[in-house]
Amino acid sequence: MKVFSESNIINNLVDHPYDSNPDYLAKVNFYYVSQDKKFVAGYWEAPEGWFEAEIEGFYEINYVVEGEIELITKDRSLTAKAGDCFLVENGDRMKWKIKQPIKTFFFIYPVTEDLMKELQKMMI
Repeated sequence: MKVFSESNIINNLVDHPYDSNPDYLAKVNFYYVSQDKKFVAGYWEAPEGWFEAEIEGFYEINYVVEGEIELITKDRSLTAKAGDCFLVENGDRMKWKIKQPIKTFFFIYPVTEDLMKELQKMMI
């Protein structure tokens, strides 16, 4: 068993840049990676702003602790606020528009080799 304290999660945040919007910077902490490196749990916080992302080879579930986000694809959009949980799926291409500064806990499965390489660059 293990407890991930709030101070451990918040104090170990690292910068998370986005290629689609180089001026935008969020913070992330990948606080748990399973032994088989197929499952990741993390904490993410970001200021108002936007970036674009394509989800390739994995699924990501986010629980919004505070703030508001709009996810926009060419076909639809959805808004998630504090208390909501949202799923992004393999193959999704979307704009992430943070409407109010946001804090989320997220879970990714399965973690691909390419994604693990990216995560390792950000892990402390």
